[in-house]
Amino acid sequence: MTGPSDAQVVLPLDLPQTAWANGAGHTREISVSTKIGPERFSDRRSADYQWRLSLAELTRAANFSMLPGIDRVFTLASQGPLAMTVDGVERILWRGQRVEFTGEVAVRIELASPEPQLGLNLMTRRGSCTGWTSVQWLNGKLALDPSAGVAAVTVLAGTVLLSDGRKLTDLATLVLDVRAEEIEAEACLLAITTVRRL
Repeated sequence: MTGPSDAQVVLPLDLPQTAWANGAGHTREISVSTKIGPERFSDRRSADYQWRLSLAELTRAANFSMLPGIDRVFTLASQGPLAMTVDGVERILWRGQRVEFTGEVAVRIELASPEPQLGLNLMTRRGSCTGWTSVQWLNGKLALDPSAGVAAVTVLAGTVLLSDGRKLTDLATLVLDVRAEEIEAEACLLAITTVRRL
């Protein structure tokens, strides 16, 4: 890897938050793209996204909004537990566990404690692109390649050191552009977001 990094480090507390219509939480938008490939960085004004990565703070029991035509991956980014019912099937989630579902199905969350929970949400527009989130523990180095579809990596726990010396801690996200990046993790739980065009 040569040359300066063109990846963007996104810190959740630096992001504006948008309240949910039902008052059950709010969302901080990490990255949203109207294109797949080299022009990956955000056009935050566009609702007609191809893919969108965000961090939601869930403050009480609520139903998720229906989003026809959108495929979703929800990854619990806080300790948990969080009860999530998808199309009538309930699951109890802990940090790093994820659920995939379409925007047409009924989804409800229930908090098991008074503390808010955090969800990393990947949304992709069906027919345009596909996306998924893989979660892994890492001690050591990992190469992230945008040409293979890797769009972002979020630190769920632990510390990541970038090749240019920057350090990422809990909930920081590295959003890639066109250049591959190598990271070094220390006892780190990572959520790796991959998006590919159809």
